[in-house]
Amino acid sequence: MFFILTTGPNRLVAPIHHKAMPVRLHDQDETRWLSAPLEEALTLAAPFPAQLVAVA
Repeated sequence: MFFILTTGPNRLVAPIHHKAMPVRLHDQDETRWLSAPLEEALTLAAPFPAQLVAVA
């Protein structure tokens, strides 16, 4: 089983898919995501910065 957690799109993804984009964590947040209480972990589920994303 697997799942994909989505969030609102950043400005780069919005023209392609206006409703959502997959959550992508910053490398430094991976351990926090796995061990934090739910409310804290969900604060990490934010749109990934557009300047760090490439559309191919």
